Amino acid sequence: MPAEPADLDPRRWRALPVLLIGSFLSFLDVFIVNIALPAMRDDLSASSAQLQLVVAGYGVGFAVSLITGGRLGDIYGRKRVFLWGLSSFTLASVLCGLAVNAEMLVIMRVPQAVAAAMLTPQVLAIIRVEFAAHERAVAVGLYGTSMGFASIVAQLVGGSLVTLDLFGLSWRLIFLVNVPIGLLALFLATRMLRESRSRGHVTLDLPGAGLVSLALLLLIYPLVEGREAGWPDWAFAMMGAAIAAFFAFVAYERRVVRRGHTPLIALHLFRVPTIAFGLLTSVIFFSGLAAFFVVLTVTFQAGFGYSAFSTGLLFLPFAIGFSAASALSGRVAPLIRGRTISVGALLMGLALLGFVTMITLTRGQFLIDAHDRPLLVGLFLVYGLGQGLAQPAFIHLVTSGVGVTEADAGAAAGLFLTTAQSSLALGVAAIGDVFFSWLGPAPLPLDYARALSAALICNLGLQVLTFLLVLLLPWVSRWQKRIEVPADDEIQGARISGS
Repeated sequence: MPAEPADLDPRRWRALPVLLIGSFLSFLDVFIVNIALPAMRDDLSASSAQLQLVVAGYGVGFAVSLITGGRLGDIYGRKRVFLWGLSSFTLASVLCGLAVNAEMLVIMRVPQAVAAAMLTPQVLAIIRVEFAAHERAVAVGLYGTSMGFASIVAQLVGGSLVTLDLFGLSWRLIFLVNVPIGLLALFLATRMLRESRSRGHVTLDLPGAGLVSLALLLLIYPLVEGREAGWPDWAFAMMGAAIAAFFAFVAYERRVVRRGHTPLIALHLFRVPTIAFGLLTSVIFFSGLAAFFVVLTVTFQAGFGYSAFSTGLLFLPFAIGFSAASALSGRVAPLIRGRTISVGALLMGLALLGFVTMITLTRGQFLIDAHDRPLLVGLFLVYGLGQGLAQPAFIHLVTSGVGVTEADAGAAAGLFLTTAQSSLALGVAAIGDVFFSWLGPAPLPLDYARALSAALICNLGLQVLTFLLVLLLPWVSRWQKRIEVPADDEIQGARISGS
């Protein structure tokens, strides 16, 4: 084993669990809120659009703040920003748990997501700085495990907290449980983490972050609220304005590069065919993932009378399959000749087809019949295995694939995370609209089954399209090798400025 550099933190392995608590909390609140949506609806008289915004608001806030969160750590110190993020996340969790109405809950989910986006990039950055090259694979693997563990805990603990309804707090406990965990992590992080920051010249692109946030808001809000309002003219006007805002964002980013500053998004990466292809396919793949759990949770609890705990138990096979496949994806890839995305999308598509077929054949009865429970568990397990195989492969495709230089790897990672999180939020809005549009003012269980089937057919279409697109990947890779990516002033300026 190679000798460790003298400047590595001797306490790094003891500090790693503290870092992982931060990433655990960030991802826990992605998963756990789905279990509590029906309880939120009943307690706060929330509309279906507001339930969508509770999920999508976190996704948008997380997506547009990730890159800025990483840059803040580079400039002001990664330990300092980690502590800022953890403190802010804990406070925002308290405010979410104390929300007096649905509007307050939707609003407070955004700063909670922004705080999570301050936390998450620091975890990976500190691992890169404090661990030797031969140690990083283990440390990053544990980071991925924390994500899978968060999904398992979300199903079991989230369902239990809502069902137990301790002190009459119901869904509020899924946010308030973050407080003791956050305070413990703050206490340990203050003492165990070592400060580090970037030695290069890094600048913040706050106007760029504002423009892309505005564009996503103008797109997602009318998708969520437009259906309940009867698709008025303002909804289409906002979506048109979203397109204009995206173009304004691109124009502004080009100007930032010309001035020699660090842009929010490294636009030159879109000229690398494998990155552009990977991002496009990622949008399609990730758009259905969060919506899958939103529509199933509402169907199980509101449509068929499952408790939150019972729903969590049903989702547990997914979490186990996802965690196992994610951990083993690196070993499985050589056995299937690197076709992990194709195989993953295929498994997810087969599971979705199984759901739709059984709902159609049994008129939704298989969702509640005890003798069909093994089939239901098996479908969740297959879906989780597929997602666990495909998701790490997407990260590798965009950040480490053909045409990605070492200098571009960090920017590509930030671009991928932003794209994936934005797609999750967009999918909740779009597929959620399909689902809720099938429910009448007083829906019966059969109406929920039909709405679920319609939503899952949308998810199935996304996975089929992902599978077909990935078949083109070898052609895209060969194309990448035949062309020269233009090294004009804009590209060179972007690389010099650290994008």
